[in-house]
Amino acid sequence: MRVLLLALIGVLSALPVWAAPEGEPAPGTQVIGDGVIVAGQRVGPLRLTMSLQQLIDTIGVVYKREEFKAEKIILYEWRAEGIWVSQDLETKALRVISAFGANSKYRTDKGVRLLDPFTKAEGSYGKNYKRWEYQEEKVILIRYPALGLQFGLVNDPAQALLIGRIFQIGIFKPGDLPPARQP
Repeated sequence: MRVLLLALIGVLSALPVWAAPEGEPAPGTQVIGDGVIVAGQRVGPLRLTMSLQQLIDTIGVVYKREEFKAEKIILYEWRAEGIWVSQDLETKALRVISAFGANSKYRTDKGVRLLDPFTKAEGSYGKNYKRWEYQEEKVILIRYPALGLQFGLVNDPAQALLIGRIFQIGIFKPGDLPPARQP
């Protein structure tokens, strides 16, 4: 199934974020390292300063790789580990490393976990963020430019219990990183 949502460095499958297409591993069932996400620095042992090859050596074989020429990114997915890596198509620089899915073992150094309500993240990180709403994909992207931290939120009325909950936590080099695609 084609993945959506390039603005979140990548991807949301068209299925709910907690489900796996038949025959595919459930997202995030194998946490990488300690699972701690430090804004602008790391997701577990995965650091923004690493090369793509170093990431692959750390995580293992890439589950999925897709090029998005219009957005000028390459997206790598390690589904079982719940990891997405976005790379600039031209410069090959890493853009974003993120954890996704429903595994609460991934958490920020301030204790914000996947599936927590965004209000918890806002209480920990404040209100100095940028927000993009993607109606078609039914998600919201929240970025804290000064920190190098982003959150992907469920925004699907059909999933009332999950609206406003975090399904993706990502890191990027602090600064103004626009989404790969505008809403």
